Amino acid sequence: MKSDSLWKTCEDCGKQFSVKAKSCPRCGKGGRRFSRLKWFGGGFAVLVIATAIFGSGESEKDATADNNATAVPASAIKSADAPLPEQQASFIAAISDYKKRFDSAGNELQQSVLRDERRMAILKAVGGQIRADRWSGTLRKLETNGDGNAVVVVRVAPNIDLATWNNAMSDVLHSTLIEKGTPLYAALVNMSVGDKVKVSGNFIRAEADGLFEQSITIRGAMTAPEFLFKFTDISK
Repeated sequence: MKSDSLWKTCEDCGKQFSVKAKSCPRCGKGGRRFSRLKWFGGGFAVLVIATAIFGSGESEKDATADNNATAVPASAIKSADAPLPEQQASFIAAISDYKKRFDSAGNELQQSVLRDERRMAILKAVGGQIRADRWSGTLRKLETNGDGNAVVVVRVAPNIDLATWNNAMSDVLHSTLIEKGTPLYAALVNMSVGDKVKVSGNFIRAEADGLFEQSITIRGAMTAPEFLFKFTDISK
């Protein structure tokens, strides 16, 4: 006869089995099911942890990508503006500085003194040879005079120009007009006003501004100078 203390009845299928058994041998009710639940729960926990780890990695990767995406345009903009030659930068800085001082001057005496000071600053900027090599600028005027020779103006900074004479009579002593048939003239044939160019050539020394400047008034010379220039090379 079976003892109730040694056997128990399965709640699911009604079969009796030993109290020492971990689960019902027919349907698995008891420890085995618990074991399955335990494995299922453990597996789910592993899945959650793995998702958190990989998700965090992806977030960091995305953040890095976003940072890189922001940095690229900034570096591209920076590299887009090529630095000016040191000589040109010094020349522009000297003229810009004295333009501000001139605009603030209280009378014509102060303006005259400032022009003298600027002359020394300009000569120091361009150096003893008063020559420019590969300066950056924009072609502002490209015309011919009555003889067909080229009249050229190149803007090297806001309100600062390098220019030839615009007529043969004024140019008798300086020979700045670019003669038809020369290699430089031939190069200019394929250029247009607005082109970005590199220029080389020589300034012409003068007393008032150190370099020959074509303005009629002192205000024009100090605020929007146009320096006479003998171009030896102009290229895009």
